[in-house]
Amino acid sequence: MRAAAFLLLLSASLVVAAEPAPRPIRIVADGFEASEKDVAKVCLSAGAELQKWAPGLPFENVVVVKGDKGPITLFQRNDRKEIVVRLDTRKTFWSQYAYQFAHELGHIHCSFRDGPRENLWFEESVCETASVFCLRAMAVTWKTAPPYPHWVSYAPSLRSYADDVIAKRTYKAEAEQKGLPKFYRDHAAEFRANPTDRELNGAVALFLLKYLEEKPTRWAAFRWLNATARPKDESFQDYLKRWEQNTPAEHKDSVRGIQKLFGF
Repeated sequence: MRAAAFLLLLSASLVVAAEPAPRPIRIVADGFEASEKDVAKVCLSAGAELQKWAPGLPFENVVVVKGDKGPITLFQRNDRKEIVVRLDTRKTFWSQYAYQFAHELGHIHCSFRDGPRENLWFEESVCETASVFCLRAMAVTWKTAPPYPHWVSYAPSLRSYADDVIAKRTYKAEAEQKGLPKFYRDHAAEFRANPTDRELNGAVALFLLKYLEEKPTRWAAFRWLNATARPKDESFQDYLKRWEQNTPAEHKDSVRGIQKLFGF
C-alpha cells in the first residue's frame, strides 16, 4: 500500500510575527497506527514550544516517519531535500511522540552535523533538555489551547510524563549532590567515550532545563552550536568557546552562562 502523507503548516498564532513563514512538516503515517492529522498536531505542538523562543531563525523541511530502532534524525536528506526524523512509537502515546520529536528537533535546531564524537554528548544533553522542556510547556499550553478541545484533559499526562523522566534519571541524586561542574569532571571520560548515554546526558539536562526555563530566549543561541565543524580531540572547554565565537553578539551571553554552569 502506498505510504500516506499529510502536510500541515504550523499555525501563525504559534510563532512570533517577525518570523518567516514556516515550511511544512510532512507526516508519513504508515506504521504509526494513528491518524496522520493527530500525529502532525502533536509534533507541531511540541515543535512550537521550542521554535517560538528562536525568532527569525530558519525553519527546515522535515518529514516524520515510523522507525523501529529508536528515534533518530538522519544526516542524509531524502530525495525531496527533507530532513528525515524517525520516531519509534505508535498508536496514541502522545507524550512519547512529543518527547521523541522534541529531542530530534533539538538536533535540527543545533544545526546537527556529522563529525568527531568526543563532545557530541553535550548536544545529546541539549536534546534531552528539549524533550522535557517541550513536554512541560505543552502541559501548560494544552490547559487552555490544546490542538483539539477534547485533548485538554491530556495536559496533566504531558507533565506527568516529563516528571517521570526526571525522577527516574539514574544519576539524578549524584548530580544534584555534586553540582554540575564536579559531576561533569567525574564523568568526563565516560561522556567522551559514550556520547549517547541517555542517563548521563539526562543528568546534565536537569541543569540545562533550569537554565533554559529561567529564560527561554536562551534557546536561540543553540542554532550556532555546530556552525563550524568539530575538530578531532577538541576539549570540551574549547568546544564551548568555539560555539561562543560563532554565535552572534546578542546571544553570546547565553553561551557564557552555560560555560559558567560547567565551572569554566
